[in-house]
Amino acid sequence: MRISIVTLALDLPRYLDEALGSVEADPSLELEHLIVHDGHETAFESLVQRYPHIRFIRGQGAGATPAAVLGIQAATGDFILLLHGDDRLVPGALKALAAAASNRPDVKIWSGRMRIFQILPDGREVTVRLISTPDATRMSIGNVCDDIPLLTARFVRATVYSEIGNFDPAFPESSDREFMLRAVMANVPEAPLGVIVSEMRMHEESRTLHRRSGWIPPYLQEHLRIADLWLKRPAVSRPVRRSLRNWRARESLRLAFYQYRTGHWRDALGLLRESNGADPLWIFRIGSVFVARRRRYRNK
Repeated sequence: MRISIVTLALDLPRYLDEALGSVEADPSLELEHLIVHDGHETAFESLVQRYPHIRFIRGQGAGATPAAVLGIQAATGDFILLLHGDDRLVPGALKALAAAASNRPDVKIWSGRMRIFQILPDGREVTVRLISTPDATRMSIGNVCDDIPLLTARFVRATVYSEIGNFDPAFPESSDREFMLRAVMANVPEAPLGVIVSEMRMHEESRTLHRRSGWIPPYLQEHLRIADLWLKRPAVSRPVRRSLRNWRARESLRLAFYQYRTGHWRDALGLLRESNGADPLWIFRIGSVFVARRRRYRNK
């Protein structure tokens, strides 16, 4: 079995050396590591010289999602894992995959556990959250919509990308969530790997894991679009349709909250009016926000 790890890089990322160093060399495993570099040519050449054992691909300067598409297309492994340039692969994760996949060739996505960590100003490393229970890591509409999509902890068989499609550049801020939602809808066979696969770093430069205030998360608008696309499909079952409508209501409320808090109160009021007009039950659906919060704060 061959395993491909795809890492995205823009110029010379601050934590890239640590991320690449976490990928253990093991002669018993057939491993391919690709970096899609989407930055300046001088930075690209510098990384190529520093890491001659890694396969480098030039990005198109179009952002992270198109770069990920290139990496997936170029990968030759049976399973593919995305490892962000500011995260770390946990020792033993690759061997765990090899053992599990040999016993269960029917499984197409192996879902591992994830640890979120932060480096404090005094240099100490602390665990912010551990996503480790089968209930928290399994592929479900609730987990994919309301929690972390966990693609950096899921080994995806390469054939899945052929079956349901690659990442969609139309959703640059939430392409991982949109892809995982497609996988759930397609009932892709999945199983828990039972080990921590990756460690995600919380820091202020991160697009998703940070403690910044005074901003409107750009992915929230995309969540509304994703929900709308699925709700337009007649083949979606009634229970799934209800889950998607509840998710859309929650994300509308979240977006309106961020808009109001940052002074865009006219946008917030307009969004609330639009949501209520499009779905008369909207005000009742937002009560599901408490269930969603419990998902996000599991294992805190």
